Amino acid sequence: MDDTLPIAEFQANITALTGRVQSTGTRIALQKSGKTVAALVPPSDLETLEALEDRLDVLDALDALADFRENGGFPLKDANV
Repeated sequence: MDDTLPIAEFQANITALTGRVQSTGTRIALQKSGKTVAALVPPSDLETLEALEDRLDVLDALDALADFRENGGFPLKDANV
C-alpha cells in the first residue's frame, strides 16, 4: 500500500482522499486499532482483481471437469449436502 491511515482520519478527509485515489492511483490502507480493515484502491485495480478472480474460477471449473472426465461422478442424491 502507498499509505496507511486510521479510519478516523479517512472519515475526516473522505472527499480529498477518494479524490487522490482517483486522480493519482494511490492505494490507501485503512486501519482500526492498528489493524488494516479495508483499503481504498483505484477502480482499475479493482477491475484487475475481479478479472483475476474470474480467471481463477474458470481454471477451477476446468480442473473439476478434467477430474470428472478422469474419475467420473455420482448422482447428486448420493451427495451429503
